[in-house]
Amino acid sequence: MKERILKTALKHFAKSGYENTSMKEIAEDLGITKPALYYHYKSKNDLYNEIFKHHFLTLKFQKQPTNEENIIHYIKTMSKFFHQNPDIAKLFAKELSCEGEHLQEETLKIMSKTIKFLQESLPNDINPFFIQTLIISAFTTFQNTLNLRKKVSKLIQKSPDFNIDDEITTTILSYIKAKS
Repeated sequence: MKERILKTALKHFAKSGYENTSMKEIAEDLGITKPALYYHYKSKNDLYNEIFKHHFLTLKFQKQPTNEENIIHYIKTMSKFFHQNPDIAKLFAKELSCEGEHLQEETLKIMSKTIKFLQESLPNDINPFFIQTLIISAFTTFQNTLNLRKKVSKLIQKSPDFNIDDEITTTILSYIKAKS
């Protein structure tokens, strides 16, 4: 049941955001009562955070032989994560736009493993937050603008398709080499 709740809640939060999603709507969509939903999650904020924890706990980073390979692995892992979870890309972008105001400390600790892996893979003079911002914003924007790119591509008569993994990898590695 919890898996079903998380999936349904994610759909609602991704579409409407935190403030515009109610536990009542989620419960109705699940075909359960609001008290039954509160039996599983004591608050809307707890349910919201559980969505992030659940998804970010699935991220697995494995140390590679070189730092460059670690960065490529990081980019591929994050790309796969957002590609397989487009609603997480939508929700994450929404949460970033409000500076993580709805995220609990425990959730942030789980999510911070992404920056820790990146930090260990970068030269000391490169800020991991900058690199992570480039990567995360590229992937969330890419996921969230598919339909818009299709519409614009018709207007400019240019294909909206490109390999985001290759583009971001080339950009990040070029930046790191230029800084070193």
